[in-house]
Amino acid sequence: MSPHDRLTRQELSWLLAQEARGAARALRDGVSQLRAPSSPHLELGGAAPVETSLDALDDAINLLSDLQSSTAPGKGRRGRIDLASLLCDIAPAARLTMTPGAGTEVFGEEGELRRLLHVLLSQSAPGVPLEQATPDISIGRQEGLVRIALPLGPDGSSGAELERRWLSRTAVRHGGHVELEGNVLALLLPADGASDQREVAQLRRELEQAQQLGEAYARELASVFASAPSPAPALAPSQESRERLETMVGSGAVLARHLRLLADALDGDAKLAASALGETSELATALTQRVAAAAELTRAVGRIGACALDEAPSPVDLSALCDDVIASAEAQAQRYGVKIHARLIPCQRTLPRAPLTLLVRSLLDHGIAASPRGSEVWLQLGELQEGLYLQIEDHGPTVPSGARAGLLRGVADPGALGRPDSIGLIVGFAAARYLSAELSLGESSEGRFVARLQFP
Repeated sequence: MSPHDRLTRQELSWLLAQEARGAARALRDGVSQLRAPSSPHLELGGAAPVETSLDALDDAINLLSDLQSSTAPGKGRRGRIDLASLLCDIAPAARLTMTPGAGTEVFGEEGELRRLLHVLLSQSAPGVPLEQATPDISIGRQEGLVRIALPLGPDGSSGAELERRWLSRTAVRHGGHVELEGNVLALLLPADGASDQREVAQLRRELEQAQQLGEAYARELASVFASAPSPAPALAPSQESRERLETMVGSGAVLARHLRLLADALDGDAKLAASALGETSELATALTQRVAAAAELTRAVGRIGACALDEAPSPVDLSALCDDVIASAEAQAQRYGVKIHARLIPCQRTLPRAPLTLLVRSLLDHGIAASPRGSEVWLQLGELQEGLYLQIEDHGPTVPSGARAGLLRGVADPGALGRPDSIGLIVGFAAARYLSAELSLGESSEGRFVARLQFP
């Protein structure tokens, strides 16, 4: 078949089969609406009912369609096809106008698309070989479609209308359509990758919604901690100190459930982005980092919500408790690239174990987050004349003496002081007051940040 041929016998047969199918369907619907209840005197000599004839007609049309499909020529190259390149190959003398955009590639079989363009171009220059035709063709993107438009030439063929009907049928079969506006005939086919781009745009919108939800939960958590009343100077346990830690534990239990759902949603978004754009893409990398941060915050809030405040004081080996806390924090320290060292003395006190564990872990988490990668965090347990002390020393920035009280109460901005924006110090301060201990901030003789817990 040369590029200058009109519709082939096979293409005409396919078109007629499709139109016959539509006509048979319309005839069956009409007969179904007009059919009246049958009576014996209406039967003419035992003739077959109308439904049987229509079934035979449907079978004949289906057989014709199967024959046309089975005699189709072998498939050629299938994949991403650039329609602009095909147009230049089919009609090298054509005046092609391209609109800059997202590309003119479609997914399909090259032979079918080439034949589709042959028939389309023949509408502009009937009777002229396509190698010599000079039609004005415009090609570009229209949302998710590639649009090829050209002016119609003189209707010099009796089969022009039939060819346009074939064009329309074939374009619909490829997921597109044909438009005729005035004297301009346009063929629109789905662009390759358009659906992927829509999915990425939808994923970006869902990510923005997840970020806004995360910010709302973070503001709610900060308001709970910041609205707590300022601590009184007395160190003795009071109803106020108990209620403050109880409020944090109750809020942590509720917020942990919401944050867990948010972290799971972010993890799903990160996997979708990595699948659509690749694991090394900017969006997938940013999402992975946010998933890690959300998971870490969820674990921290979950530890607060899981703290049991109804247990009675019991003898606690503080050295063994510190070893257990260090072991539980090793995974977080590895993520931050920080090493934990300890100087512990054997000692025992009668205290509630759960609040004490929460206190030590909160201070240790803050020290890990504040220390630069490759540095160390020291946990020291000792005894002086004033009593037992527990000290955590990190390599993060020190805090001026005038800002330390505000940092413990949660009214100062940790980021402005170079400290991590975490809840470790706020929870540690509340737990210390609950245990009738004193928590203070300072710096060591080497100029490092120190959080010091003094037990009476």
